[in-house]
Amino acid sequence: MSLNFGTKYFFLACLNGGKKVIDRVLSGKYFKKRPVNQLLDENSDTTVILTVWKRGHLAEQLNALSNQMQKPCQVWVYHCADHINIKGILKLYPEVSLIHSAVNLKYFGRFSLAQYVTSKFVWVLDDDVIPSVNWLDMSKKMCVEQNAIIASAGRIIPNGDYFPEQPTNTSRFFYGDVSPRYSWNFCPENTIVDFGCNSWFFQKHWVQHLWQIPPFTLDTAEDMHLSAVLNLKMGIKTIVPKQTDIESTGNLKIMYGRDRDASWIKYDFLKKREQVLRYLIDDHGWQPQLWLKNTEPESLYNASDV
Repeated sequence: MSLNFGTKYFFLACLNGGKKVIDRVLSGKYFKKRPVNQLLDENSDTTVILTVWKRGHLAEQLNALSNQMQKPCQVWVYHCADHINIKGILKLYPEVSLIHSAVNLKYFGRFSLAQYVTSKFVWVLDDDVIPSVNWLDMSKKMCVEQNAIIASAGRIIPNGDYFPEQPTNTSRFFYGDVSPRYSWNFCPENTIVDFGCNSWFFQKHWVQHLWQIPPFTLDTAEDMHLSAVLNLKMGIKTIVPKQTDIESTGNLKIMYGRDRDASWIKYDFLKKREQVLRYLIDDHGWQPQLWLKNTEPESLYNASDV
């Protein structure tokens, strides 16, 4: 049985409009069994960091991790505040390490936690990302081979544009999570991007360099800051891998990121991130790839280049 919210009870809750039933579903009350596959492998060298805030996808994420061809050695769940009851889910996964905070450490909090990881690799996932079974294995291999952050989606910043995430840029400069043909992340080729989104796979020792440039704000843009600072300090690039089927995609459920809790729908999202880009580019000398070469992205992301 898949942990997709206990389908029968979820439909019952929707039909009856029962908030209590929905709360019990999201908390794991109705999950009587966990997947038969083990979650962890003590011989692995990857720690996964998940976040729980207001979205109820933890059970599905843990199920996806249990199905990975290559397992993590640890799974840490950072539970921010108490909007979601996850006690029932965690009872099914006693091997999961819970880190609960009444203080909202926001987007940078999970990367702060990465400093305490003892494994060689770290995989940080947004709370709306459900990875395919091969994603950990594929990401680790590419991370080592290319000396790169591996993200399941990403953005290229147009030359001179401090508002790269405005809707007019979607079709040309967004990679992985915007294809209208698919409900999962799709990317036709391995693509070097300026910054990654959705999830990030990287070597643990890299994260110490993240703080060599203080973040402009802790409210947003951890994705920009990670890629920019590691590129500036270590020459690390960010890659969105080729994702052409549901076995290779980094996120099976794009729609989970289009709900009312999505950060990109907030009225000041673009303005705050414009300020971050000016800080990283103008004040600290980061050069997005099109700014550096003053060319079109088509010449930059051929598979042979990656």
